[in-house]
Amino acid sequence: MRQFSIYAARSSALATATRRLTPNAIAGATLVSGSRLATKSAVSAPITSSGPVVYAGFARCYSTESSQTTDASVEKHEFKAETKKLLHIVAHSLYSQREVFVRELISNSSDALEKLRHLQATSQDASTDAPLEVSISVDENAKTITFFDSGIGMTADELKDNLGTIARSGSKAYIEKMKDGAETKDMANTIVGQFGVGFYSAFMVGDKIAVYTRSATPGSAGYCWESDGLGSYTLSKAEDVPVGTKIIISVKDDAKEFLEKGKLEEVIKKYSNFVGFPISVNGEKVNTVEALWTKDKNSITDEDHTNFYQFVSNAWDNPMYHLVYKADGPISIRSILYAPTRNPEAAGFERVKPGVSLYSRKVLIMPNAPGLLPEWLRFVQGVVDSEDLPLNLSRELLQNGPVILRLKSIITSRIIKWLQEEAKRDAGKYDEFYKTFGTFIKEGTCQDAANQKEISKLLRFETSSKEAGQLISLDEYVERMPSEQEHIYYFCTPNRTVGVESPYYEPFKQHGAEVLFLHHTLDEFVMGRLFEFKGKRLVSVDSKEANSVLEKWNKAAQAESPESTGAVLTTEQANELTAWLLTNMGSSIKEVKVAERYMTYPAIVTDFESPSVRRMMKMMAGDSEVSMPMSPCNVEINPRDSVITGLYELKNKDEDLARKIAQQLFDNALIAAGILDDPRSMLKRLNEILAKAVL
Repeated sequence: MRQFSIYAARSSALATATRRLTPNAIAGATLVSGSRLATKSAVSAPITSSGPVVYAGFARCYSTESSQTTDASVEKHEFKAETKKLLHIVAHSLYSQREVFVRELISNSSDALEKLRHLQATSQDASTDAPLEVSISVDENAKTITFFDSGIGMTADELKDNLGTIARSGSKAYIEKMKDGAETKDMANTIVGQFGVGFYSAFMVGDKIAVYTRSATPGSAGYCWESDGLGSYTLSKAEDVPVGTKIIISVKDDAKEFLEKGKLEEVIKKYSNFVGFPISVNGEKVNTVEALWTKDKNSITDEDHTNFYQFVSNAWDNPMYHLVYKADGPISIRSILYAPTRNPEAAGFERVKPGVSLYSRKVLIMPNAPGLLPEWLRFVQGVVDSEDLPLNLSRELLQNGPVILRLKSIITSRIIKWLQEEAKRDAGKYDEFYKTFGTFIKEGTCQDAANQKEISKLLRFETSSKEAGQLISLDEYVERMPSEQEHIYYFCTPNRTVGVESPYYEPFKQHGAEVLFLHHTLDEFVMGRLFEFKGKRLVSVDSKEANSVLEKWNKAAQAESPESTGAVLTTEQANELTAWLLTNMGSSIKEVKVAERYMTYPAIVTDFESPSVRRMMKMMAGDSEVSMPMSPCNVEINPRDSVITGLYELKNKDEDLARKIAQQLFDNALIAAGILDDPRSMLKRLNEILAKAVL
């Protein structure tokens, strides 16, 4: 039975000391408190008093005399592996961060507790009924950190095998020798130890380690294992040792930061917060947040999700969506994922780190794990836990291979499907999500070729068939396309107003064709990379492909109503004017011809380079003042427009003014196309034209 209260321990220590000491000796004794265990290493701590030492510490303290060992019972052993060299590698080279020793020792404690729980669950004898927990205490004066777990403990042979042999995993061996069964499989899923080196990470911060342990097997004795990590260890019997394992680390001078309670709590919350047993530091419980991904999703409340999301993401907003996803094949996966409400990159802050952390059996392996998800899913927050991770020896890095690639593929596909499901469940809510995180979806469409087809279903755009601000999917567009329509039409413009008033949208509006309005910088690249959707080509209304469609529509319209109203240039006059314009309009023109489309503007340019490409080229040039050379383009004129018919007459009366008007028409067309770098260049000419007009 567990009989280790502070007062009981203190009374036992004092009673033993009183029986052994004379009154004068008792009067000169020094009372040492704050140690979890009065051990040989604790006795060796500096004591200024010249009198005997009486220990009275926290719960589970032992009297000094009862825990002493005689020299005759001390056995000295050499480590079974390449001792000195291998120990040095483990203590100084294996781990990138010294703080992980806390994770490793807690993981060992968790395994020991899990083994004892399994022992008790299978009705096997276990000489303990103590609560299953991990207790950590810090003694700044003695410069010690003590880890205690009330787990299965170890026998002398197990101490030699597990601590006397480097790179031998006692947990792994324990599982392998168990009989196959459902309970054993469940326990195996919660066991963390794999490599048998985690214990030795304590030597990164300690120059001496003492281990007191007693096996839960009835009749087992207590033992003390000690080593300075230099190639050998001692093993001796110890009395009054409870079932479990206590590790006392004598902290090095350069690792004093770990003697701070706050520092230990920070490390525990980072790596071991979700271990399935209570963890306390100096009597205060640290791991207060549950590992929600291990629970049944129907038992998790919205409040649970909010609290957990805010904990793992270190955010203050509420999650917009949540997903609890579990799978057992082909890879074991336990995960909980969140889509936030706000986008931290929207305010112009730097690119955020990946939001999903990787765990193995509830122990953190890699925070903000790069490579676990594609870069475009960095906004997703949460946890992915898998017992099948191919870790390296230090459990800090993933080993590249098919398992990781498969895990990435499975989780990515599930997230895409999850967002598709949310969009169907509540289209309005998804539209709000898309307005916040649409940039990431577009980025994924461009970068993630393997999932592009499914990602494209998540895209949303404004459309000419709905009011401003209302969004539709490409699926919706295709569903309501007329049977004779071959393409999906879109138009990249700075805003909707510019698009609606553009000469390039005019003929599509006249024909009744639906056009998607795209306003984001990435949209043109998205459409270029996507190219088609469900067998339908994505065609920009200002592209060469659109011209052929417009010509077909124009011929059909002329066949239905061949006669036109109003003044119009004859074919002969049009040819004369186009020849004159080619010479006088500007140097960046390949061809001038009569438009074969519906239009109310005097002229437009066609076959021009993308405005987005021009902006990118200018940005790559590194100088916003540099004028990018204009690629030659075509000009189409409207022979029915009054400006064009008037220009035909003017060129014979006032050629200088007609030339200025022609050049102004060209600049106007460039502005409509979005490819005029600096419209200020035309102001002088425009003022000259105005001056002529008012005379």
